[in-house]
Amino acid sequence: MEENKEFPLPDGEKVLSPELPEETPLIAELTMEPLPEEPEAEETTALPEADSPAEAVSPEETFPAEEIVPAEETFPEEEIVPVEIAFPVEESAPAEEFVPAVETAPVEESVPAEIDVPVEEAAAALESVPETEVVPAEESAPAEEAVPVEETVPESGSDFMSRIPEVDDPKVTETVEAIEALLDKPVDQDFQYSEPDPEFDAMLNAPAPEKPRQEHERPTRKGRPKRRRGEGLLGIPNILATFVWLALILVIGVTAGRMLWVCAADVLAFGREDRPVTITVYEADTMDDIVDKLHKNGLIRYKSLFNLYASISDAEEDIKPGIYDLNTRYDYHALVNFMSPKSSREVVELTIPEGYTCQQIFALLEENRVCTAVDAAAYAASGELNDYWFLEGVERGSENCLEGYLFPDTYEFYKNSSPREALQRMLNNFDIKFTEEMLGQLATLNENLTGDYTLREIVIVASLIEKESAAPSESPKVAGVIYNRLFNWGSNPKLLGIDAAIVYAQGGNAETIDTKLDSPYNTYLYPGLVPGPIANPGLASLKAALNPDMHDYFYYVLNPSTGKHQFSKSLDEHNNWIQAFYD
Repeated sequence: MEENKEFPLPDGEKVLSPELPEETPLIAELTMEPLPEEPEAEETTALPEADSPAEAVSPEETFPAEEIVPAEETFPEEEIVPVEIAFPVEESAPAEEFVPAVETAPVEESVPAEIDVPVEEAAAALESVPETEVVPAEESAPAEEAVPVEETVPESGSDFMSRIPEVDDPKVTETVEAIEALLDKPVDQDFQYSEPDPEFDAMLNAPAPEKPRQEHERPTRKGRPKRRRGEGLLGIPNILATFVWLALILVIGVTAGRMLWVCAADVLAFGREDRPVTITVYEADTMDDIVDKLHKNGLIRYKSLFNLYASISDAEEDIKPGIYDLNTRYDYHALVNFMSPKSSREVVELTIPEGYTCQQIFALLEENRVCTAVDAAAYAASGELNDYWFLEGVERGSENCLEGYLFPDTYEFYKNSSPREALQRMLNNFDIKFTEEMLGQLATLNENLTGDYTLREIVIVASLIEKESAAPSESPKVAGVIYNRLFNWGSNPKLLGIDAAIVYAQGGNAETIDTKLDSPYNTYLYPGLVPGPIANPGLASLKAALNPDMHDYFYYVLNPSTGKHQFSKSLDEHNNWIQAFYD
């Protein structure tokens, strides 16, 4: 055998069989089923010298993990000392029932890779190996009935087994066959090796079929379209796009700032002139009506903005009907606050003169900021009132239906009070002033006149007295004239001939007296009392109607020089006084 010149051995040294670590036993890696535990026995089987040399193993060649061959152990090609193969095994199962190569008991030592050497050098090497390195193999497990393995032996395993030299020893042969059976059994039972299928690989790697494209459809470009350098959104150059965005932001900012300033100026009343304004809010007014009045009088500029403020601050609930003195310098909060009665309960003293009609009283209430005339008239016609005994039989529905019962007097009202509060104050006063004593006088009057007058008819008479009398001192005498014409005028028609009733029928116009006016209030045409009171009489007129003077006068005329009436018993006397005073 030629000497390996590239990897020479030192003088006096021989190659010994390397010992594998205990952690990687060969049989444990190749089998899956553990063998029954038996007392361990370390035995090795010395292989006899090979008859013929085997091929040298390349230093770079390594073996699969199943063969547990250390890849680092390489030796020179020429001067290789044959090593006895030791197979340390444990006591295995009986030979009759060979354990499948799935699981075997672990062993402590693995078999190093067999190295083929010439027979002559192997014999010389055997003599130099110490006796302690050789372990008899009599106790090795027989492998007579090995289970055949169906899987194809990998090519690397076949090469390894082909390198083992053939020997004539039957025990060695059996051991080699057992190793072949173990090497032929793959470790992973689930893995089945198969030859690659070119057709399957071609089908697997084939591209997906393309969707047939219709003629009218344009091909869809995938990915984000590339923009040329220097271009921004919509193909506009980057610098120009930047200026456009800056200009747009500037315009929006300026516009928003101006709108904010304008709105703030209107809400806070910036730059307004100092001008007083009077606003009248009626019961029937809606929030839109109130806003229109504020806008027309220059108190606000933007109706929608005030509506927004009113909805946020619940101004609609705070604003009440009334007459309000405002100013154009008031901001939104001040406007709402001054149109709310709870903000300022100012008291006003109001005197209602005797003989005022309902229309005159309503106008007086509005003039003194108590309530509006419209609201007062509407509430008098259909508003809810307390149950007053003297209103029994009074037909509601007309704005003058309370005529005669709104007692004239001096009152203290809160400004911007409700119409109900103002009207009931006057009705309550009538209830107080018309006493039980006066009711008794009514019964006495009916006895003297042989009549059957009610309280309402007394109020009508009192209203006529109130309008005809020049002074309270002559009221009983005027009452006597009215009762004489109604009850003591003999065969003459009971025409009262009172001009004040015609004036009431004419709506308060006293410039002309139309004695031919077709109205039940025309006492020149219709005899008896008028349908209702023509004014709200005072206490003196009510007392005069209940206690008239008993006399023989049927006529009277006003003396302009004295301001009092001149009474007459006959028509001729009456005409003479007229001629004397007015001719």
